[in-house]
Amino acid sequence: MIYMEALEEFLIKEWSTGLRLTTVPQAMQRLGIADDAGLRWRVAKRLEALWHQVLTSPEKREQIAAALGRPLDEVREERWRQQVSTWGLASVLLSEEEKLAARHILMRQREGSPLPQPVETSKTLGLPVSEVHKAIRTLARLGFLSLSDGRRPARYALADNHEGFLEGLGFSFHTVTLDTGERFGVP
Repeated sequence: MIYMEALEEFLIKEWSTGLRLTTVPQAMQRLGIADDAGLRWRVAKRLEALWHQVLTSPEKREQIAAALGRPLDEVREERWRQQVSTWGLASVLLSEEEKLAARHILMRQREGSPLPQPVETSKTLGLPVSEVHKAIRTLARLGFLSLSDGRRPARYALADNHEGFLEGLGFSFHTVTLDTGERFGVP
């Protein structure tokens, strides 16, 4: 529970700037917390509504406009609200490797090829097979994939509603790494 509170506090502070879309995995790394899919899920689900609310508040929009050196106007405000509304749970829950695995799977599907086995995804992305298995399980929990037997990541399919994950940010990410090693996502 201590980790959850620390993560929530850290992420709220990061997101409140309006200029950082730090993911839960990035926050865990920066706080020195070992990756734990269950903890990531609990934190992301708990904060999902909050981060939309934080980023669309009038005060936050004014701060963002000031930081960008632009006047606040209704057109920009509406565009900002629309943009933030497209940032789904995948945006903050998934690691970069998980997003890359999802994109690789989609690419294969769009080529009309069979979905890749974890070993192939591992080779293509340069990730350990265990990381690909973890990614497939997380993507299944998120609802992007379905595991044929409910457990084994080697036997999966795209979920019926997988196209919904391509709206908004989908599996896109832009990570900034400062000279200090600090990493965070940006919208």
